[in-house]
Amino acid sequence: MNTPNLTSPEAYNAEIIANAVKFTASLFLGRGEYAIIEATTRDEIDQLAEMLSTEHPKVKAKPVITAFDAAGNQAIISGQPAKPPKAPKAEKPAKAPKAAAPAAEKALGKRAQIAADAEAGIIPAKPDFSAPTHARFRKKLDEIAALVEKGDIKALKAYPINPVSSSPNAMDKYRNLAVIALKAQRKAAKAEEASATGAAQ
Repeated sequence: MNTPNLTSPEAYNAEIIANAVKFTASLFLGRGEYAIIEATTRDEIDQLAEMLSTEHPKVKAKPVITAFDAAGNQAIISGQPAKPPKAPKAEKPAKAPKAAAPAAEKALGKRAQIAADAEAGIIPAKPDFSAPTHARFRKKLDEIAALVEKGDIKALKAYPINPVSSSPNAMDKYRNLAVIALKAQRKAAKAEEASATGAAQ
């Protein structure tokens, strides 16, 4: 078993994160209940963590993201972005309200980006259910993905999902975003068709 760099807590965590083979995102729902999702890449767990927050809007806390290396060592990433930000300059936001606006937009994070992409007609990425905890839900996820590929909005809306744990929650979020994206695609197609018909006349 390899021991990560112990020169400092920061170096220890950084080494585990850099060599991570698994990530988890856990959100405390209250009364000892947690929603937990696993992924194999940092980008995937960031997206799933945002999905958890979206699915539980009443929970003010953010999901805790943890990285695991092959030896089983773990490091808590929490809400840190995938790419460490540059050290901020000491500036009073009150004196620079215009400069604060772009920062506020960036603070929306991936959750807003995923929703915006769906409204723009971009089909969301299929959740990663490769972790053993998702095994019994893989068939249902494949069925939902097949309906998304067919563009069958009616069947997607009618597909039974009981979002009581992390796996069904991820499927429900994926289905809902896909429906939004497919509707946006149809709306855009109709507008384009109407525009072409008008131009032809």
